[in-house]
Amino acid sequence: MPYAVFEESERLTRVFATEQEAWDAAESAGLVEIGPDGRKFLEDHLKIKPCAADCQEPAGAGSDFIM
Repeated sequence: MPYAVFEESERLTRVFATEQEAWDAAESAGLVEIGPDGRKFLEDHLKIKPCAADCQEPAGAGSDFIM
């Protein structure tokens, strides 16, 4: 199942093949924080959610995030 990073209902990233790939992209972009218990979480209002495999990709080739 494909995944992407969302802010509320807006998709912010390209579609990733796995949830882990979406987490990796968010972490590379500095959007992942580490809580006092050592668990990773996304910044406020961001979520990694499943999305349709056929949704449009961003125009910028090689970019993980839609600007």
